[in-house]
Amino acid sequence: MKFSDFCRCPRGVRVALLGFGRANRAVLDWLLAGGALPTVLTEQAPDAEAVAYLQRVGVPLLIGGFPPQIDADVLVRSPGLRPDLPLLAAHRAAGGLATEESALTRTLLPCPLIGVTGSDGKTTTAALSAALLRASGKRVWLGGNNGTPLLGRIAEMRETDVAVMELSSFQLIEMPLAANTAIITNITPNHLNWHTDMAEYVAAKCRIFDIHTRLITNGSCALTRAIGDAHIAAGGRAVFFSQSPLDCENGAGQIFTEGDSVLHREDGKLLRYPCLADFRLAGKHNRENLLAALAATAPYLTDDAPSRALPHFYGVPHRLQYVATVGDVRYYNSSIDTSPTRTAAALSALGIKPIVIAGGRGKGIPLKPFGELLAKNTKAVCLYGEAAGEIAAGLGKLPHTLHTAFAAAFAAAVAFAAAGDTVLLSPGCTAFGEFRDFEERGSCFCRLVKELAAERK
Repeated sequence: MKFSDFCRCPRGVRVALLGFGRANRAVLDWLLAGGALPTVLTEQAPDAEAVAYLQRVGVPLLIGGFPPQIDADVLVRSPGLRPDLPLLAAHRAAGGLATEESALTRTLLPCPLIGVTGSDGKTTTAALSAALLRASGKRVWLGGNNGTPLLGRIAEMRETDVAVMELSSFQLIEMPLAANTAIITNITPNHLNWHTDMAEYVAAKCRIFDIHTRLITNGSCALTRAIGDAHIAAGGRAVFFSQSPLDCENGAGQIFTEGDSVLHREDGKLLRYPCLADFRLAGKHNRENLLAALAATAPYLTDDAPSRALPHFYGVPHRLQYVATVGDVRYYNSSIDTSPTRTAAALSALGIKPIVIAGGRGKGIPLKPFGELLAKNTKAVCLYGEAAGEIAAGLGKLPHTLHTAFAAAFAAAVAFAAAGDTVLLSPGCTAFGEFRDFEERGSCFCRLVKELAAERK
């Protein structure tokens, strides 16, 4: 069976969904609407609501380890499963089709796609892009790795709309089609506990573009600068974003800051956006996110779009999100910081030495340097989870505590804090283990802060 034929008409096709998170829940709904014959396989039992839903729609649920083979025409993996899982590999070897939700979505999109990837900053950059487009009067569909699959909305989309998808390396590794406009915010070592090596990680990120794609990428990151230069050398178009002008002799576009303005040079034209005074988000990294979003959306922007969108853009939850001030101590939730580079950016944006809650599960990268970063830039650190000991090895004499559970680390941070301090949740590691994802971890932090505020009234 051809992938295009399956996308066009899944009626009667036997499909096995491996895992039943948000992405495959969207796939299941699409399959049922299209008349397919789905089955769900999970390694662990889904929550009660998911089980009840599957029973209600009459879809079989098989719980346990994935078998070496299954009698199905198509397999659909959850993004977190590697595509070389033995079941998937055997299925392909036998001539079967295997895919993933974002690949289906990309193939079925009727409108242009702005795809956003990178090691850090994807969600904010995607949200900024959508806000700028909406301020220009465009009908926008925002989703992807940020937790909102777009597959179920395909039928509502029009050719004149614009889709903005945040795409992780897990999704891109098998992406069949590139984005029309692609943003790569940066590339640093990440998810090396999932990818075979850094080369595979970079290759996955680069599947977001092809020769026809207008590529927006970080001119201050050596790796993405080289990727952009190679794209231009191959005949593609690229725009580099940076805090200041770059030396570009290969025809690359540039977008950079000058005072309170953003300047965008591309194809012999110069655009000026006097918008930085309206931008609410702190930190150099957020300015770079804005530059990337402005460059990507430039072909659609009205002159007043930045001034209309930015004063009302306060970021997205779990990204340096101010939660509350309790007892003259400020609490910030940056649970999205699942890598040391993201924590470094958060610390830089705050511009003070906070008390940091960090830890969780590592991603296969050395964490002692993360501890050394924290030692230089924090007042104290409260560590939790599997990675706590490895991070602590780099802390030296910095005051710190180690805990198994997140709530205990939070309590320790509260005990460390005095009037005028800031407590920052910026884990530098994934949430997996105690929490389902970074959102659940961030929501737990916010709940604990609110409970603390109630106790001290």
